[in-house]
Order: sequence, then structure tokens, then C-alpha cells
Amino acid sequence: MPGIYLTAILTTATAAVIFGMLTHKLPLPANQRLLWLAVGLVLPLQPLAFYFVRVPLDHWLVVHLGSASATYQWLTSFYAPLTEEPAKLVPLLIPAIYRDITATNFVRYALAIGLGFAIGEMWFIAERVAQVPALGALPFYQFGGYVVERLMVCVFHAAFVSMTLWRLRRRFALGLAGAMALHWLGNFPILLMAWNVGGMGKTFWALAVQCWLLAYFVGALALLFCFGFRRVTLTKPFYGRRHCPECGGNYDAPVFALNFGQTRYERCPHCRRWHWTKAHTT
Repeated sequence: MPGIYLTAILTTATAAVIFGMLTHKLPLPANQRLLWLAVGLVLPLQPLAFYFVRVPLDHWLVVHLGSASATYQWLTSFYAPLTEEPAKLVPLLIPAIYRDITATNFVRYALAIGLGFAIGEMWFIAERVAQVPALGALPFYQFGGYVVERLMVCVFHAAFVSMTLWRLRRRFALGLAGAMALHWLGNFPILLMAWNVGGMGKTFWALAVQCWLLAYFVGALALLFCFGFRRVTLTKPFYGRRHCPECGGNYDAPVFALNFGQTRYERCPHCRRWHWTKAHTT
């Protein structure tokens, strides 16, 4: 058995434990059976979208533009966003799943769909790597880059889906367009490296792409966190609830304020006035 397949097994197990447990334990109300049904539905969709949509589209463009055309190379950067983001929405065709997704739990479904889609992509890439004799002969422990990249992609796909589901029932097209744009933005530096923009050389662009992916990964995590815990104020553990001395409203401590220990000069979100406050325990 090619080493890449053993690596894919280990990567799949790792992703299932990390993101599967997160999906299962995330304190957002959702139907567990429907969540795992969504995971199962998207497992084969990445290779299906590749072979039945992307490959025919690529053949058509090569015939009409030529593979050496700059226009063709530019258009290839849109393949993944335009084919994969709609494919991830197949679970929405199940009425029960569609009804179960709400403004409260959509990020949980995004994690589930992102996990299933990423696992399918793991095995698609593993199969293609195994077909290359020089790579197929390598032992499993030489595919560390594959492991790291595929685990990061679980986060990326979840972030893309979350953008679409965020607008599921209002401005859905805008949400899907946002997901496609985020997907394209993540892949765009790879095209710059292929073109060697600025004549900086492969070493420079390889490092630039790695730095970009790291920053992009942090951004994807931040997006999922904001969607999943958007009602959580990061300052609350430090400054607690505050009481407005003018309108009497209570609120979580805002981020922007002048801090003097537990005393703060801040703006009340209710009356919009600035005042001095102390932690309010009731």
C-alpha cells in the first residue's frame, strides 16, 4: 500500500477526532443525526465536482483559449471557488437539514460540512499522489506537509461554508458570493507564485505562500469564532458586567475604554453616553 494512503488514514482519524468532537460538543442546539447526515452527504462531493464539472470545463477552456494563455491560467484560479462552494450546499436539499439550520447553530453545520468535504478531498489528493510513481513509493512519514495542510483545510472549508450559511435565509446569493471570494482569496497567492510575479523567484514565493496560509488560517479561525461565539464578549472575563449610572442599563464591558483597574471610562451601548463604571455583579 502506498505510504500516502496510510498518511491519509492517520490524517482522517485526526481530523475526525478534533473537528468531529468540536462539532459534537459545540454548545449550539442542533439535531445530531442531521449534522452527521450532512457530513456523510458531502464526503464524495469534492471528487465528483472535480471530475464531472471542473474537468469538462477545463477541457472546454483549453480548446478555446489554449493552455498557455494567460487568460486561461487566470480563469483556472476560479475553478475551486465556483465548483466547490455550490457543491457543499447539497445537504440543504434535504428539507429537514435546511429547517434545522438557524442563525444560532449555522456555524455548527459549517463545521460538519467542512469536515466531510475536507475528508473527501484528503482521499482525492491521496489517490492522485499515489498515481505518481516517485511519490507513491515514499514512506508515510515523509508526507508531514500533507497532514498539516489537510488539517488546515478543514478549517478553511468550514469558514467558507459558514459565510454562506450566515446568509442562508436572507441575501443567500451574497453569502455564497462571499464564500467564493474567500476561497479564491486563499488560493490566489499560489497563482502569483506560478507566474513568479515580480521575478522574486520560487524560494521567495514559496515562503510568501506559507506566510499567507498561516495568516489566512488565523483569519479563518477568527471568523468561525466570531460566528460561533458572537454573543460572547472577550472583555467580560476581565471586567464583568457593567451598570450604566445614567440609564440604569446593564451590559458586558466593551472593548474600547479607558481602564483604571476595575474602574473604566466607557460608552454605554444603551444610552450611548460616556461615563465612569465599576463591575456590576447582579
